[in-house]
Amino acid sequence: MIQLGKANGAARAELARVRDAVEAKLPASGEWADVAVMVNQIECKEPGCAPIETVISLLVIGAPRKAKVFKPVAEVTEADVDAVVLELLRIGAPAS
Repeated sequence: MIQLGKANGAARAELARVRDAVEAKLPASGEWADVAVMVNQIECKEPGCAPIETVISLLVIGAPRKAKVFKPVAEVTEADVDAVVLELLRIGAPAS
């Protein structure tokens, strides 16, 4: 079972920190200019699942994409953000 819960003040700040870091690493012009970034922390109680993971989504019209960091949002580093952004950009640019 996967659970999404309401984030407390500290968790909201960490979610915003990661979202801002992702947004800062996306190309500022062209097809990526209007992409929305969403960051969530989820708890998974299924066997083999990381207990808490951070899901980073790019909300692209017609081609949404997401990547996971298998740790709580408070532990997500700049290197993690770099890797996720590279992974998400590798999928291709959004359609114009």
